[in-house]
Amino acid sequence: MNIVEDEKAPKETITSVSVEPFCFDKNWILQLNQPEQFENFICLICKQVANYPIEICCPQHKDIDESPVVGENCLKEFLKTNKNSCPVEPHENCIYSRSGVIQRHIGALKVICPLQFQQDSQTPSQEKQQEGEENEKIICHFKGKIKDLNDHLNSTCPLKMLDCWYKPFGCEYSCQKYKLNDHLCSEVKVHFELVQKFIQTLQ
Repeated sequence: MNIVEDEKAPKETITSVSVEPFCFDKNWILQLNQPEQFENFICLICKQVANYPIEICCPQHKDIDESPVVGENCLKEFLKTNKNSCPVEPHENCIYSRSGVIQRHIGALKVICPLQFQQDSQTPSQEKQQEGEENEKIICHFKGKIKDLNDHLNSTCPLKMLDCWYKPFGCEYSCQKYKLNDHLCSEVKVHFELVQKFIQTLQ
């Protein structure tokens, strides 16, 4: 297999725009975008919007109007079982390159919070179960560009799951961000005892 750099864009480090490396769900992208805004960025392998987009630029496909695009993770998984092959059509010595241009286009797409989309997509039975666990339904109002998604999820999203601060001492509790303070306040004694036990193991 061969890797070539994108000659049309300046060399740069392409940073992650997703908590996970998988391609982006089209239904999520469609919440705030029209299909024509991303139809040229669909991953050839999984048929979702490519994350870490890579262009397939083998000479065997030179007659194709647009270079086929795949998500980096999808290509890695494909090559694990199809070594040195091409996802467009069977042949050896696949040539591909990371595309900074496409990455910037995808990064500029406006989206809602993926955790809010997941919450909105719950089935009635899942919603009923969640209502039994909490009295109020928290809404994340984030609407921003994909490239800003990590900052949102890591700093401001109220739906993000967090581990208890005392996990290193043995507390296995995890919850959405807005619930964490209540847990810390209500379990002071438990956490104190966990810290005591931890200190004893060091003596």
